[in-house]
Amino acid sequence: MPKLDHINQLTVCSITPKNVMVDCMEYGHLPLRDAPKSLEKGDKINAFLYRDAADRIMVTAATPKAKVGQCAYLKVVSEGEFGAFLDWGLPKDLLLPFAEQAYPVRVGGLYVVYLYTDNSGRTVASTFLHHYLDEDHGDLKKGDAVDLLIAGKSELGFKAVINHRQLGLIYHGDLSQPLRFGLKIKGWIKAIREDGKIDLSINNLDNNARDQLEMRILKQLHQAGGRIDISDKSSPEVIFSVFKVSKKNFKRAIGSLYKQRLIKIEPTYIEQIESDS
Repeated sequence: MPKLDHINQLTVCSITPKNVMVDCMEYGHLPLRDAPKSLEKGDKINAFLYRDAADRIMVTAATPKAKVGQCAYLKVVSEGEFGAFLDWGLPKDLLLPFAEQAYPVRVGGLYVVYLYTDNSGRTVASTFLHHYLDEDHGDLKKGDAVDLLIAGKSELGFKAVINHRQLGLIYHGDLSQPLRFGLKIKGWIKAIREDGKIDLSINNLDNNARDQLEMRILKQLHQAGGRIDISDKSSPEVIFSVFKVSKKNFKRAIGSLYKQRLIKIEPTYIEQIESDS
């Protein structure tokens, strides 16, 4: 039985010059919107079934930008009696009910939302991410690689959605690049706090990555004649523009090179130390 407001696997039952018809079972044979030209009778296709504004059953091969149980960064395209409507890649816009707006939204604005099924069986959105996503680590462990969606900002750092299921924090001091809302990026579990909440990093935590950064710094020094005008007192923006890493990781790397007596660190520059050999 096909589900409304969901993707269903349907069978092409006929093809005419005007329409590709699909078997929607109890809903009958319906014309498929956005049908690929390569379809043939008998083919199976994943299609989205929904009711339009006139309460007619419609079906489209267009792919939504997210499905139930996922988060997405979507644009508000209009407002109505019951809430705002978001463009999620389908002919029928997605409702963001007033009751699910954690803050006022505006037409033209982009917001991170969670998609869920309401009591009437419709797919709708919410900006109350913490109502639907877990802030506890669950089965995640330190060092795990995860997919992140940047969803918010606070005095401490950026809040990110983890694998569509959980929420974690990237501290400002750990940033290796500028972040923006809606950015999808690879990340790692940096630490699990005593209260079970998750600290994140967008920098690879393994020793190999740290060794590579040290080699890049030495290479840059060699190419610059032994000195570069960047140091542990430089701004995070300057460090990122040169090495594409956070200030914290840069300081860690030059600290290691200093302990190995490969460089000396001055307030405005670092300099390579020539070996006696």
